[in-house]
Amino acid sequence: MNYRQRLYDNYVSANKQFQRDLNPNPYKQDDRNIINLQYAMSNWLKEIPRNGKVLDVACGSGNILSLLQIEGFTDLYGVDISPEQVNIARQQFSQVICADAIEYLFQNPNKFSLITGFDILEHFNKDEAVKFLDAIYSALVPGGRLILQLPNGDSPLSGGVVYGDLTHEVTYTSVSLKHILLACSFGHVQFQEHGPQPTSLKGVVRFGIWGVIRQIIKLIHFVETGGISTGIYTRVMRAYAVKAN
Repeated sequence: MNYRQRLYDNYVSANKQFQRDLNPNPYKQDDRNIINLQYAMSNWLKEIPRNGKVLDVACGSGNILSLLQIEGFTDLYGVDISPEQVNIARQQFSQVICADAIEYLFQNPNKFSLITGFDILEHFNKDEAVKFLDAIYSALVPGGRLILQLPNGDSPLSGGVVYGDLTHEVTYTSVSLKHILLACSFGHVQFQEHGPQPTSLKGVVRFGIWGVIRQIIKLIHFVETGGISTGIYTRVMRAYAVKAN
């Protein structure tokens, strides 16, 4: 048994305990995350037809599918390798299956208008990551969109996210992620920080403070190198890319 099998055998329960230690009220946190994600990704989602087929890869218990449903998408699919998580997601979304993500993607060519992959790319080594992105490209319709979320190696605060999970294989910055996306034929690549959003009074305060912190990080980069690095400084980042027509 290799290390992946050992770690993934209890991955869900171990991560649930870790999240409980960090946040004693996970349901309230999930609600806030959905609201913040809606706000942050609205520009990326607005051009995607609401009747198009949408797939969330590594969908877990269905949190991102719930967000997409709230956004008006009606034909929702999910795939995850965890039977436990799939059973939970199926209580709300019937088109969720338990399968290997790469195999599933290659088996469904030119099908999806949007594919999301939150917290999955970093679990593949480099060869696997290329195969995974090729599989996504195959499964998207021409002009289809991809949205990814993953740890950001350019953040000075990323250590806890990058090294807090032993199953993480590769850490990307926006530069290296754009490189691999372009190599896999995607275009129109964009990035955004996964930072606080002004969706509540607390969010407004955090958003303002983060703006000050960003300027300090820029200044540090400028003093050392004469530039501001990538401009994406949060511990987690999101990427958007388009399959060519």
